[in-house]
Amino acid sequence: MRSDAAALVLAALLAGCGHAPSAPPPAPPDLSRGQVPRLYGPEALRQSLNSLLARPFDDTVAVEVLYATNRALKGDPAECDDDGFGVDLSTAASYGLCQLNVPKRRGVGGFEVAPNPRADTHRYFRTLAHESLDAAALAERLGRQSGRDPLVFVHGFNVKFQEAVLRAAQIGYDLKYQGPLVLFSWPAGSSEGILESALITRTYDVNRGNAAKAVEPAAEFFKLLAGSSTTFHVMVHSMGHQVVLPALAKAAKDWDRPRIGELILNAPDIQLRDFQRLVHNLRKAAERITVYCSYNDNAIAASETYNKNRRLGACERVPGVDVVNVGEIDAPALGIGGLGHGYYASRPILTDIHQVLLGIEASKRLFIRRSEPNSTEDYYLRP
Repeated sequence: MRSDAAALVLAALLAGCGHAPSAPPPAPPDLSRGQVPRLYGPEALRQSLNSLLARPFDDTVAVEVLYATNRALKGDPAECDDDGFGVDLSTAASYGLCQLNVPKRRGVGGFEVAPNPRADTHRYFRTLAHESLDAAALAERLGRQSGRDPLVFVHGFNVKFQEAVLRAAQIGYDLKYQGPLVLFSWPAGSSEGILESALITRTYDVNRGNAAKAVEPAAEFFKLLAGSSTTFHVMVHSMGHQVVLPALAKAAKDWDRPRIGELILNAPDIQLRDFQRLVHNLRKAAERITVYCSYNDNAIAASETYNKNRRLGACERVPGVDVVNVGEIDAPALGIGGLGHGYYASRPILTDIHQVLLGIEASKRLFIRRSEPNSTEDYYLRP
């Protein structure tokens, strides 16, 4: 999907920016016959783009989220909620499909679960169906949608299973994403007790340990995806980078070419030196890497203090990576406890990610400005 879109966008840019081979100027439109002048390319381009975005996501719809998880199964997963998968590790991966009602009457980035089965479907998320799968069945489902690149979402710290599924569906809907949505969910979240859930430092330590133990299952999962699709894209948040980046670097050792089109890193809670060590192999795994970071992310600032090292999410320029500072975008309602850490699901960031997935270069995307010389990022996303 991305490569076709990139070719179309490139054709439009060449046509509109004077880089195409010279040709006689077209005849002026005959307005008496209803010919309307066009500014942004030929009719074929517009038709192709509209065909590419065939599913409009302009109404309440059912959205499917395929998932893989190394969370321990603790009950019936039929409702795709926290009663099915908990916060403990499992030695075996589980796979499945959650079909969700995604409503049209909500703000971008938001999700609210239906309080009862008869609640307004145009306002609330609700699980419609669940199907347990094995690895082969998940790969087969992806293979049915050839030509449509999967988008993999990996959540961050202190996110339980139901929230992860809902977030994947919300992101897919708000992006109007046309390919399969896939969630990799690792055992994040606090334990069930009130006291335990209040001890954020303890939760962070437990989640960090679980992230390290999820690297191997995630690497196997990425190998599965690489064998079942031509190209896929990966979108990560927060502590999820401690799972995804080492796993991708490991999985890509066996790849003969990049299997990831866009690797999109949001508020990465990973040590800067670890990323610098991994980035060589990550560039072999992905055609492009985009980092969204912020000086105003208080959760990343707290992580730097706690871990006593610099984190990529606070912004640092890395050669071969597009580093975009979103510190001028303020979305406190989407943060974790108002920390400005959850901007990845907001309208401004999703608008830019939509263009990333179309393959548009950073400098040519809407509301992007180049940063000043010697800054710790390449670009700013304007408010």
